[in-house]
Amino acid sequence: MEQDTTTCALQPPHDRHLLERTAAGDQDALRQILDLHGQAVFAFALRRLGSPEDARDVLNDTLLALWQQAHRSLAKTSSLRAWLLGIARHKIADILRARGQAWREIADEDGTLLATATDPDPSPLERLCQACDAFRLEEALQTLPEVQREALYLFTYEGLSLADIAAIQQVPQATVGTRLHLARQRLRQRLADGAKNPR
Repeated sequence: MEQDTTTCALQPPHDRHLLERTAAGDQDALRQILDLHGQAVFAFALRRLGSPEDARDVLNDTLLALWQQAHRSLAKTSSLRAWLLGIARHKIADILRARGQAWREIADEDGTLLATATDPDPSPLERLCQACDAFRLEEALQTLPEVQREALYLFTYEGLSLADIAAIQQVPQATVGTRLHLARQRLRQRLADGAKNPR
């Protein structure tokens, strides 16, 4: 019992309870996890793949992985949502490979990552571009390297910590900070340029 408390100390109590029930084979708990986190997984996959059918496949495969691995893998995670999004990212990569595409890991200036980075500004993405419309924001986001766009999405829209994003992207936490910092810089510059040169 004491071990469960330490391994899941950062897990919200409701998620921890649902995980325990899922690990015991409770399908209703799995349905509740779907209700709580399914939309986040679907939106993450849809944003990367652009296909609702593929996004549904990612969601289904992610839930299947949860069902199969809850008893051994999830006791160690601090965030159920981060774990689900990490699994979803692997499923997305599988679909991209099947399409003959690759998950582009070209991330930062000159292909290198800064060794250190200050913590990113925690303000929501919308504050970066109060004067811009949704179309201009989406256009600016599409100019970012994939890993920067993904980190910004997970941080801003999913509210994940740097540590959780680092686990999902399988990079050091400082790298995530770098990606967020550079993404924000590029967005600010792109939106500022767009404001000066409207179409």
